[in-house]
Amino acid sequence: MSDVARRAGVSTKTVSNVLRGAPGASTATRRRVLEAVTALDYRLNPSASALRSGRWGSITLAIPTLQQPLYAALAQELMRAADDTTVILELTSGEAEHEQEILAGSWARRSDAAVLVPRALDPASLLAGEASSPAPLALIADSGPVGVPRVSCPLDAQAALVAAHLRSLGRIRPAVVGVASAADRWTRACVRGLRESGLRVDDDAVLRVGSPDGMLGGVEAVARLAYTGLPVDAVVCHNDALAAGAVSALRRRGVRVPLEVAVIGRGNTDAAAFATPTLTSVDLDLPAIARGALSLLSIGADATVSEDSPASGPLEPRPVETTPALSVRGSTVDDAGAAPGRRGEPHRGQV
Repeated sequence: MSDVARRAGVSTKTVSNVLRGAPGASTATRRRVLEAVTALDYRLNPSASALRSGRWGSITLAIPTLQQPLYAALAQELMRAADDTTVILELTSGEAEHEQEILAGSWARRSDAAVLVPRALDPASLLAGEASSPAPLALIADSGPVGVPRVSCPLDAQAALVAAHLRSLGRIRPAVVGVASAADRWTRACVRGLRESGLRVDDDAVLRVGSPDGMLGGVEAVARLAYTGLPVDAVVCHNDALAAGAVSALRRRGVRVPLEVAVIGRGNTDAAAFATPTLTSVDLDLPAIARGALSLLSIGADATVSEDSPASGPLEPRPVETTPALSVRGSTVDDAGAAPGRRGEPHRGQV
């Protein structure tokens, strides 16, 4: 911009005003500025401009799919928190190549910043040094490399909530339904947390499914669990869709939920609130996750960029963590709100 200003014989502020279409410059001045822009092949950098002003035209949210209620709810919360900033949805289908393109900045052609929810790539081992995008990028992931802004809900805290609830119900042998994806950290953390709390989680009761976005994965997990013959009294699922599928499969097998087997989901989505029975679910505080991601990009009420911020260069990453909560519903307690059975008495429900 300084080069354009020198060539046109005006100030950089005048160049900025002309390029933004602001009033004040004469026709002759505008012509000189535009001729200088053409001669120097000058192009505005919208991302740098947004960093300086805190104003963004659009951001890209890259998620695997909208079929997963958790991702759909996250998209809704991000759009709500972004206010008048346009959110462009990009579905990666959980493909490594597509996620890598996001990391490389493919979104920069149509938006000023991006938020990526990885599935195929392991953020801890694959993203370090690979995020070469030309403008701000934030991850919503359970792990990630130093230098890349990230938002997450602590896995240990989630597991502690689930373990405490199961123990209060007298459940001692839970199964865990996780997902088979490179970015997954929840499955291992959940198993570890349940075991450390004194609950018995057999190795064969840890099931990873390849179809995590709908009820089918939960149905598949219950079938596999039945094949093992293990007596379990609870099923803890990676997300609400899997939990709903698990409940459906259990009931078709004649297992009483929650009397014999309790089921817990994750995400506290509409899929949990309107399931039959309603699902107990770990609430990740999606509104706070959305606000946190935007704050890392200096968008929205939580943004901290000032007018003196540099026009280029990455912001210093500030990790953001939300606080989980447990929404207790009918899949772990009866309609009266009391846990079935006597506290401390083992349940003998078998899938």
